[in-house]
Amino acid sequence: VRARNSGVLLATCFDPAIPQQIESNLVGQWVEVRCKQDGTLSVERAVRPVSDSHELRFISRTASRDLTQEALQFGGGADKTRLLNMNLSNDLGCSWCIAPSEMDSKQVGSKSLNLAKLAPKLPAGIFTPQAVAMPYGCMQKALTHDANAKDWLPKLEELLQGLHPTSSNAEAKGIFEQAQVLIEKLSIPAQLAGELESAMERVGRECGESRLGKLYDRQEAWDATKKVWASLFGLRPWVSLAKAGRSFHDLNMAVLVQELLPAKYAFVLHTKNPFTNDPHEVYGEVVPGRGETLVGNCPGRALSFTAKRDQAPVVSAFLSKSTWLRTQECLIFRSDSNGEDLEGFAGAGLFESICAKPDISCMVKLHRLQLITDPGYRQNLLQRLADVGRQVEAAFGGTPQDIEGCVDPQDRIFIVQSRPQV
Repeated sequence: VRARNSGVLLATCFDPAIPQQIESNLVGQWVEVRCKQDGTLSVERAVRPVSDSHELRFISRTASRDLTQEALQFGGGADKTRLLNMNLSNDLGCSWCIAPSEMDSKQVGSKSLNLAKLAPKLPAGIFTPQAVAMPYGCMQKALTHDANAKDWLPKLEELLQGLHPTSSNAEAKGIFEQAQVLIEKLSIPAQLAGELESAMERVGRECGESRLGKLYDRQEAWDATKKVWASLFGLRPWVSLAKAGRSFHDLNMAVLVQELLPAKYAFVLHTKNPFTNDPHEVYGEVVPGRGETLVGNCPGRALSFTAKRDQAPVVSAFLSKSTWLRTQECLIFRSDSNGEDLEGFAGAGLFESICAKPDISCMVKLHRLQLITDPGYRQNLLQRLADVGRQVEAAFGGTPQDIEGCVDPQDRIFIVQSRPQV
């Protein structure tokens, strides 16, 4: 998402001979890259684009330091130093923790809010994980609490004063690493721990089953929450904010606390095929285990498919990923910033989501995987996923959706995230 919003080509190639050939034939040349309907790329020699010198400088950037400093310097005005200032004051008056029924756009990001809106609209048999959220301002509330205000808040404020528009990436990285260490030293306010448990109990009563409470461990929860907050202080968001001309004052972070589901399969669905732009064709990808193997940097292909309305799904690529991430029973603490809602700021993927317990990496045994060996099961599952994608799209007023979810060991489908398709 960050690459697309920045106008940068991000492509994957499984045959190293292809990029080597492109490089040897076209080194030093301007090229035009086009994406075909099947997702493959064509790379052909092109005439140098006509543009002014400022735009060409943006095209030819090779270092993120240039990106950061040009974004800061081209905007003009002394107030651009606000880009470097983090708002650490407790000025939102937030609660420590809220249930889905209490969520709104002033308290949480689209990740939490979309699921809260979606859950009551889903048909029977389609589920969402149980969840609560620590809303915008909760980190600042913890920093200014008596448990932390004397020892850690002044040190963090003083440290961040060392950031300047001319700071190099190395200097900024050093400051952010020290800031992360300070965040990790925070003590949990007793009120936060109490309200977190209380919100989980309320959700359990509303759902008729207290799944969150059974997975909750106070120390695990606090350690994971601090890691999510610490990811605010990083080079990637600093560069992205500077490039977009946005201030840290514009950025807020909520933490979505969900049950980590025991995923048999994970999937991503685009209800409007991103390759053909066909609004009547769903495009999906499926992998065994947790979705990090799909959206992360695990080698290989996911099983991909397309499904036109009123037609059977068609497999376009079979699975070749060898990694299976098996989840442990615990909670996951997901970053939910308003970055994805800020104009010009590609916030998706900039911040960390932390499992209270680490995944267990396993080898995929393709010859034992029902998705591969049982054609009837595969077709049925892909059809169910395509139908779910259309149901989620309908729940959001017909707006094409980018959906993440999983299938549990009982073959129940859970939606863990949905957002408008870019």
